[in-house]
Amino acid sequence: MVKKLLKHEFIYYIRSFGLFLPIVLVIAVMARVFRCFDDSNAVNRIMIYSSSMILIVACAALVILSAVIGIVRFYKNMFSAEGYLTFTLPVTNAQHIFVKLLMSIVFEAVCLMVVTAAGAIALSGDALAAFWDGLWQMLRGIDAQIGTGHMVALIIEWILLAVASVVSGMLLFYACITVGQTAKKNRIIKAIGAYFVYYMITQIAGTTFTVSIMMLELNDALTDILEWIVYHPMASMHMFFCGTILLYTGLSAVFWLITQHIMTKKLNLE
Repeated sequence: MVKKLLKHEFIYYIRSFGLFLPIVLVIAVMARVFRCFDDSNAVNRIMIYSSSMILIVACAALVILSAVIGIVRFYKNMFSAEGYLTFTLPVTNAQHIFVKLLMSIVFEAVCLMVVTAAGAIALSGDALAAFWDGLWQMLRGIDAQIGTGHMVALIIEWILLAVASVVSGMLLFYACITVGQTAKKNRIIKAIGAYFVYYMITQIAGTTFTVSIMMLELNDALTDILEWIVYHPMASMHMFFCGTILLYTGLSAVFWLITQHIMTKKLNLE
């Protein structure tokens, strides 16, 4: 049944993005064609700059749209009138959350790849060659300084951090939407309130962390920590990235449990 749900979600996202994705690529091709024009002419310069701006706006809109559609899809399919049908399926709440989350993340990745491809098309030629050459030189310089092992580990950590961050962010919206559905009225306001509570908690945690750092500085412990970081830069970086990944993973687990608990114990459809 989960495979059927994945197929259904895939069809939904294809219908949602099926037209917009090629439009972005077409705009990228147009921007590349206009870049071939002689920029000494005022009209040509306007066309070049306008096509570039349109491409930037389209790419930004695609990235934002990929997240918004995932959030709206979760709300409509789970808590609107569709929910009466959704929850009659022989699928657990955890599987519902997993399917929604997986397809949302997959299509966010697809949109990001399309944006990358659009940028490559628009910059194709000398500009793109110069970009890749600069990137390659930078990677070679990093490899020479820290070693291949550390560089590969950092790249993996960056990827895991990006995935953990996106998953945590999407599950946060799922949790807020689900909390909002426990209200009899003004569900959207309660969902926004849930997000505001989360924001306040993060601000309090950040303030507490800052105060802790100041206390460490008063006790001269911060000096010892900074000295250790200076003498162990790579270990410090790995610890930072791994710690942040664990933080986002922990937050994702909390948001998942909140969503699943309310869907199981306190389901309140429209």
